Amino acid sequence: MTTHRNIIPKFTILLFVSLSISACAHKKAHTGLRPAAAPSPYSSYSVDELLIQHEGLQLRPYMDASNKLTIGVGRNLDDTGITKDEALLLLHNDIDRVSKQLDVSLPWWRSLSVARQNVLISMAFNLGVQGLLGFTRMLSYLQDGDYSSAAEEMLSSKWATQVGNRAVELAGMMENG
Repeated sequence: MTTHRNIIPKFTILLFVSLSISACAHKKAHTGLRPAAAPSPYSSYSVDELLIQHEGLQLRPYMDASNKLTIGVGRNLDDTGITKDEALLLLHNDIDRVSKQLDVSLPWWRSLSVARQNVLISMAFNLGVQGLLGFTRMLSYLQDGDYSSAAEEMLSSKWATQVGNRAVELAGMMENG
C-alpha cells in the first residue's frame, strides 16, 4: 500500500528535475547558446586545399588584382620573391627535366664523363634541348670521342659569342672532361 509519505518525496524529485531542465532551456534561449551547427563542407579541407580553393593554382606567372606578379598559390613575386631553397628546388627540378629529355634525344650521353654530361646539361639548360640538338657536328664529334673537335665546334658557334666566357669554360670542360 502506498502512503502519502512515499508519494511526496517522489513528486518533489520529479518536480525539481522538471524545473531544472526547464531552467536550462530558458537560460540557453536567453544567453544566445545555440545547438551545434552542422559542420561546414570546408571543415574537412586541409589548409593547402583551402588556400588553393581561395587563391587558385597558377603554374605560370600572372598579374594579380593588385597588379603584382604572382605564381603558384598566390605567391607575390614582386614583394615576396622566392627563397634560396625554393630557387634550388626549381633548379634541381629543371636539371631532372633536362636530363630526362637528353635521355630520350641522346641515349648515349650518359656514357660520357660527368664533366661532359654537365656541359650538355648546361647547354641544354641555356638553349633548350632542341637548341642543343642544333649542334649536330659538335654532337657527332662528341659521340665519336673527338673531344677537341667538339670543343672547337662549341667555340665557333653563334652561341659562343652570345655567352662569352661561359662558352670558353664549357669548351675547356668538354675537351679535358
